[in-house]
Amino acid sequence: MIQVDVKKVGPDEHEVRVEVPGDEFERVYAEHLRRLQAKARLPGFRPGKTPRHLVEQRFGAQAREDAISELVQNHYVEAIEQSGLKPAVQPELDVPASQPESGFAFTLKVTTWPEIKLADLSSLRMDETVVEVTDEDVQSVVDRLMDNQVRYEEADGREAARGDEVVIDFVGFVDGEPFEGGCGEDVRLVLGSGQFIPGFEEQLEGAKAGDERTVNVTFPANYQHAGLASKDARFEVVVKAVGQPVKAKDESELAEMLGFDDADALRADIRQRLGVEAEQAAFESNRQAAFDALLAANDVRVPEAMIQQDMRETKARLVRTMREQGMEVTPEMLNVPEYEQEMRERAARSLAVSLLLNAVREAHGLDVSDEEIEAELSARAAQYPEEQREAFRNWMRGQPQQMEGLRGALLEKKCVACIIEHAGRNPVRMSLSEWQQRQEAGEGDDSKEAS
Repeated sequence: MIQVDVKKVGPDEHEVRVEVPGDEFERVYAEHLRRLQAKARLPGFRPGKTPRHLVEQRFGAQAREDAISELVQNHYVEAIEQSGLKPAVQPELDVPASQPESGFAFTLKVTTWPEIKLADLSSLRMDETVVEVTDEDVQSVVDRLMDNQVRYEEADGREAARGDEVVIDFVGFVDGEPFEGGCGEDVRLVLGSGQFIPGFEEQLEGAKAGDERTVNVTFPANYQHAGLASKDARFEVVVKAVGQPVKAKDESELAEMLGFDDADALRADIRQRLGVEAEQAAFESNRQAAFDALLAANDVRVPEAMIQQDMRETKARLVRTMREQGMEVTPEMLNVPEYEQEMRERAARSLAVSLLLNAVREAHGLDVSDEEIEAELSARAAQYPEEQREAFRNWMRGQPQQMEGLRGALLEKKCVACIIEHAGRNPVRMSLSEWQQRQEAGEGDDSKEAS
């Protein structure tokens, strides 16, 4: 049976010394030596017949290394359990060069979760943002739709101009040969939209329905299909129709264009959608205010090991994302002092908030029920067509990581609601458009958001 001794070496830092009995070490060492002896091929001896002392001279160091690895794996979890500690990060292993005369010893540096003495939530002070949908907000959306919503009416004999929609068939050639993905039929293209490669749309201006045009262009050097990058191409184009943009004359016509019975139905839909947006806007602002209030009222010491692990994970995610986007990543790209400092500050804040939210959860007995999870699943599924919703719910249930994230998001919402309920609040009312303007001006920076 192993012997475990725990020594506190700093705040939330412990050294766990683990001693394995001599007879167990000798047994495991001998077993690894026998395996090496069975495979040993030394001059003058048949396989498996090499004397032990010669095998030990030649392979003793390897057998000892293998035995140590096995013993650490066998007793790692047991040692943590016997220590009574709850590691916050993966413990660091150390195998001292100096070993006892009999047996084997290793140490684990264990960083535990810091003790949080949560301040009474009633002592917190925060601004509570209330975002309201005003008539001006609704009118702003209507005006934007009136300006941007268009339909295209085909006009006989009309020469295509910038802003018109053309319906075209085309076939593309590179080096005189058609290329994959270079053809299309009944393709709708608004001239000037930048939908096609540079130079293509401009060469269709002035064309009429029934015209045939040859369009000569050069693919950009950074074109997504590398085989076509910087290549000259020729497109044979048939213009089948030209449509001029037509905007709604009034709200009733706009409502009809968008599939509503009348202008009142359109406005009701806009207000309902803006209401959902306003609710989410208020939550985001109050979430950050709640986090700020928590941090201001509580002195949290985040262990260095937790910060370093968070930074490593952030870098790993960034590298993975950059490589998925086809970028070459070198260590030097991330070893920038300013970036390291910013990452460190984000990690320290995020971890401090997480620790405090966990303390709030424990202090107020907050949890998420299976019924609440199913309700959230249904809410998310509502984004999909009705026939796909059950498939989405079943897929989510089979994704442990996704489900854990969903549960975590719901629990965080409960914690935020609990903080707001108990804290001293100063209501700050604003319209949705005012809230949006503040975000654009940088007053609602979410960079400090907990992860």
